[in-house]
Amino acid sequence: MKTFLPILFILAWKLIASQSQIDTVAFNRTVKVIDHLLETKVDSSYPFIKQNLNFSLKQKYAFGYAKSTLQLERYFTLKGMNDSALRIAPAAIKYARTCKDTSLITASYLFYARVLADASQFSNALQQCLLAQRFADNAKNYKLAVKVYHDLGYVYSNMNLHQQSIKYFKKGLAISITKNDTFNIANISARIGGEYNYLSLYDSALIYGLTGLKLFKLLKHKRGIGATLVNLAGTYGQSGQIDRSIETIKEAIIIRTELGDNYALTILENNLTENYLEKKEYALALKCAKEAEELCIKQNEKDLINQNYVLQASIYKHLKNFEMAYLYANRSLILKDSIYQNTNLRAINELQTKYESDKKEKEISLLQLEKKSIDEKTQAERKRRNLLLFSVSVITLLIAIFAFILFRKFRESDRQKLTISNQKQLVDEKNKEIIDSINYALTIQKAVIPSVNDIKKDVKDALVFFKPKDIVSGDFYWHTRVKDFLYYIVADCTGHGVPGAFMSLMGISYLGEIINEKNILNTQEILEVLREKVINNLNKSSQTKDKRDGMDMVIMRIDLKTLTLQFSGANNSIYILHNEVLKELKGNNMPVGLYTEKLLPFTVTEVQLFEGDKLFAFTDGLPDQFGGPKGKKFMYKQMEAILSDNSNGSMQLLHSKILERFEQWQGANEQVDDITVLGIKV
Repeated sequence: MKTFLPILFILAWKLIASQSQIDTVAFNRTVKVIDHLLETKVDSSYPFIKQNLNFSLKQKYAFGYAKSTLQLERYFTLKGMNDSALRIAPAAIKYARTCKDTSLITASYLFYARVLADASQFSNALQQCLLAQRFADNAKNYKLAVKVYHDLGYVYSNMNLHQQSIKYFKKGLAISITKNDTFNIANISARIGGEYNYLSLYDSALIYGLTGLKLFKLLKHKRGIGATLVNLAGTYGQSGQIDRSIETIKEAIIIRTELGDNYALTILENNLTENYLEKKEYALALKCAKEAEELCIKQNEKDLINQNYVLQASIYKHLKNFEMAYLYANRSLILKDSIYQNTNLRAINELQTKYESDKKEKEISLLQLEKKSIDEKTQAERKRRNLLLFSVSVITLLIAIFAFILFRKFRESDRQKLTISNQKQLVDEKNKEIIDSINYALTIQKAVIPSVNDIKKDVKDALVFFKPKDIVSGDFYWHTRVKDFLYYIVADCTGHGVPGAFMSLMGISYLGEIINEKNILNTQEILEVLREKVINNLNKSSQTKDKRDGMDMVIMRIDLKTLTLQFSGANNSIYILHNEVLKELKGNNMPVGLYTEKLLPFTVTEVQLFEGDKLFAFTDGLPDQFGGPKGKKFMYKQMEAILSDNSNGSMQLLHSKILERFEQWQGANEQVDDITVLGIKV
């Protein structure tokens, strides 16, 4: 079917060319095919673009020609042919303005801005962005506004103004979140991750980058996945995680190969070479370097070829093959001279352009002198008019002063109202910014916390009672499976709201790395490795003053073969319900994080489970809730009673009982903390 569609469209175009009236429906369908090919198989898109251009020119179809030129511009950019893209970009703007399509005009200006930024023509690039913004504001289309902020961020990134870049990216991100635009949330999150990487803020880079990657994978957007993997590989490499960087580059190479993106493959192969060189694995480094060299030469990208020659010279030097090291070092020097000459030629062309511009300015100056002569002849008439105008102005001013004295009390009252209104508007804007940030944190948290169906997947039944105090939660629960081991984790992080939510995201990220990637399976070891990572992370922040920052946590591991439970806890317990008897298993009295006392090893407890047993874990949010007739705490005993009294009921019934009892107890009182209850039936 995939092969049939392009053939069908080629036949359709042959029919269109014979029609006297333009078939815009068929044209738009073909445009969509080209957009799809630009995302998946770049090389295959070129014949369609060329055919569209010829058709639009023949039919004098301005919109079609502008759209096709814009797609050709994108094709050149994806192929790394920036000079070609720069040459045709003004034509795309010209034809877009001819057909007066606001969206197309905005897109044309923005694409021109990106190409100019890639060519280091930053002043002109910013000017194109501002022109695009003017059209986007008139269109009142949120996607155009997001695109403008995105491309402003892109230009500032190319200027190495990364804080400014993040500012504009986040403006686009805030709009995308309010519109639930998953693609733009993914795309801009990945971009922000890249900017934080440039600033060496690797934790922030990973949070945004991994969020973008997860959403791109949800959308099955290969180009987005590939681009985000490249950013993440750089972050891992620069933060010293060379092995993870290599794995990520290999994953990106698979995606870029499927897309036929040889330019990106060239960069990735060079980066892979650098990583192997860093690890002193010179044989692998040389193999990758040779593959990269072949790609570089095919692409004729001199900067990348030079980078490759420098890498090969270094590899041969380490291998003590000094003849080859000298050969590649010499090739690099020769190529640098060529690049330098091209740079000088470009500079000469720019000076020529400036000369032509100065010549035009002189012609304008001569015209201005002629105009001045004409102006002098009318000066006397102008003075007479000015005198009359002055007289009228004086009279008007006297009337205005009289009116001001008469109504100043009313005006003072209006000023006070305006001041109050402005202050209210300022407060509203600040509140909106805060709410946008919280909503974004919620988007990330929802993306990483598993659903109830995920929890139920490997057991008979389960319940999740999850009730954040604020929009986002400092509590979290998590689940994963490694071979025949099921892991269920419940944690309560320091604080709630946005600070607690980001602590929870850090915890989930580290747990995934420890269990799924490092294959550490013992619950005691998991807690101890996690504690070390959390402490190291908190110590990096100069703002961390609380010596009890971290999280309380329980980790339950169920062996599906033997039904053996392994448990470790930090400042928290779990409960086992067996044959209607409730039993508590206590953890250690210390957190996963900073602690005022001496850090001791966590302990591990193993218990034999039986089919039908139920396991429960919960944070202190429910026991600490104030309410009831005397305004006291709910306490653990009430929670234990609910579990015991409903021991034979389903998890759904138990969930209803917990919710009902909580709402009765809370009444009109404010919720004091995040609440999490997790139940598992074996």
